[in-house]
Amino acid sequence: MPSDLVAAFAHSDLGLRRGVVRIAPPSARWARVFEQAASALRADAPASVVAVEHIGSTSVPGLPAKPILDVAIGVAPLADLDLVDAWLTGHGLLYRGERDVVRPDRMYGFEIEPMVRLCNVHVIPFGATEWAHYLGFRDRLRAREDDRDAYAALKNTLADAYPGDRIAYIDGKADFIVARRS
Repeated sequence: MPSDLVAAFAHSDLGLRRGVVRIAPPSARWARVFEQAASALRADAPASVVAVEHIGSTSVPGLPAKPILDVAIGVAPLADLDLVDAWLTGHGLLYRGERDVVRPDRMYGFEIEPMVRLCNVHVIPFGATEWAHYLGFRDRLRAREDDRDAYAALKNTLADAYPGDRIAYIDGKADFIVARRS
């Protein structure tokens, strides 16, 4: 496994066994881990990669989160996805699936230990509606403390209700997210 991403995530306090729902207190480390991981990815990114952004709850200062970093990679609309796939899997990411009716992106995961996810990577056409939704929701939570705190409360309630059912946890957040994304 390439050492650049392993080094970024070593001693990071990130990682969650697949299927488990656990909320961790906010950590300033998450932004540093993202910067280190993004730097490693940008170093040899294909020309079709337009942007690498930190998204999800770990990207919002002060917000508790599942300890899994979320990264959005914006690619040019006509990007060669085979080349993007080779680049990401070359960094040790696991291909997790295509865009479908549930997931708006091509998905990859990063694990140092099998079944313990450290990072989700979402590949999306740069500028697409889904790209704007990811960044818009993140930016709203960063700017509006009331929304951030309401989201934290919802996440904690759902984690308590569904500690072993990540799908139910994700589904439980959907209406809140849709109502507040741009």
